[in-house]
Amino acid sequence: MQTRITARHFRAHPKLRQYASDRLAKLERYYDGITFAHIVLARNSGHTQGKYAEITLNVYRQKLAAEETAGTHEEAIDRCVERLRRQIVKYKAKLRDNSKNVHR
Repeated sequence: MQTRITARHFRAHPKLRQYASDRLAKLERYYDGITFAHIVLARNSGHTQGKYAEITLNVYRQKLAAEETAGTHEEAIDRCVERLRRQIVKYKAKLRDNSKNVHR
């Protein structure tokens, strides 16, 4: 899986980049057909202050996405990964369903 990490309006520390990559790699346990992942990290300003994370995964003929805001980037990444894990499980269930005409 190829991974791209984008930090908007700040420089992400190498430890944060490594943390995001490690957490994302755990999703391959659930589905090994993830071809590309894009992680966007940002700082929210204004009335909703906090850290923002958005993760987009490219799988076979589909994109799975999650975005979260939390107190730290690590929390936001963890929440996104958990949402994506649920989406991947649901996606795999649809692929395995024999009643649908889905290319495998």
